[in-house]
Amino acid sequence: MSVEGFLDRFDASTGHESVLGRSGWLGVVAAGLALAVFPAIAGATEPFWMDLVSRIMVFALFALSLDFVFGYTGLPSFGHAAMFGLGGYAAGLVLLELTQNALVALPAAFVVGALIAAVMAWLSVRARGIYFAILTLAFAQLFYIAVFDDMPAYFVDATSVLGGDNGLIGIPFYTLFGTELSALSDYYYLTFGVLALSFALIVRLANSPFGRVLKGIHENEDRMAFIGYNVKRYKIIAFAISGGFTGVAGALFVPIISVAHPGLLGWETSGEVLIMILLGGMGTLWGPMLAAGLVLLLEDMLSSFASWQLVIASVYVLVVIFAPKGIAGVLRSLKEDPAGTPRRIHDGVVTYLEKIRG
Repeated sequence: MSVEGFLDRFDASTGHESVLGRSGWLGVVAAGLALAVFPAIAGATEPFWMDLVSRIMVFALFALSLDFVFGYTGLPSFGHAAMFGLGGYAAGLVLLELTQNALVALPAAFVVGALIAAVMAWLSVRARGIYFAILTLAFAQLFYIAVFDDMPAYFVDATSVLGGDNGLIGIPFYTLFGTELSALSDYYYLTFGVLALSFALIVRLANSPFGRVLKGIHENEDRMAFIGYNVKRYKIIAFAISGGFTGVAGALFVPIISVAHPGLLGWETSGEVLIMILLGGMGTLWGPMLAAGLVLLLEDMLSSFASWQLVIASVYVLVVIFAPKGIAGVLRSLKEDPAGTPRRIHDGVVTYLEKIRG
């Protein structure tokens, strides 16, 4: 069976139009193949790139998880760093105290992230819009303080549990089927495999009847409640699923930097991923993943300049002004009408100047 035929059958099995569509899946397959062969190229030229791309894939998973609940479901979470950091801490404790087996640590991080997210959503879901967002941010800061002050140590009467402001230091790499994944290429493929599996599961979930209810809640929450759906329950479940995958992203990140520290739960971490979602295109799922790569590449390439943050901020501003639908919207426009690109750029500039002039 051809790739196109497989994708047509995949979309047909959902009973409605796929979130990605055939062309979208073809792009995903092409990107997957490129990532699969990348270690062979990087290993022969500059191995450092494998480390950078591994980090990109971690934040791509983070952005994907947040976009599922923010852009797709319509729950504006400003506190997803809590699940990212606590998932990292959960994996770190498992790696340091129990086992280095990835098949134990990663599911543990998923469970911790999902439970924390479920509690946050249950306490916040009665609010809407910016009020919900502020509540999630407040809860994330509470968890940040709890980790920074190592509050679990007080409850178990121990000297240290989470390491306080130093965090958990010396976190080792995972093992899988008895093999330690300390080599750059080995850990790269672990991260790639987890990202690919997570992406397939989230897209499949978005294409399911459950996912269509979430989309309906995003478009008109009151109508979905009127026709009989328990909107609050769907929100909590969606938030918990997103939190679980975010916890896995955190669990993949801490062995790369060999430490789980309170900064992983900080509002700056949530803010950076929110920028990725805005740049990539909210609700597209794949757009924020591309934006994660763009953001981390820009940070790495421009970090040698004294005013590198100003350059990156300028890029963000230009994208938000002239491409409000993000990278995904730009690519879709190029696909639908490539010849009209100069006209769209001209119209965008003219419209923006007119708004400035009042």
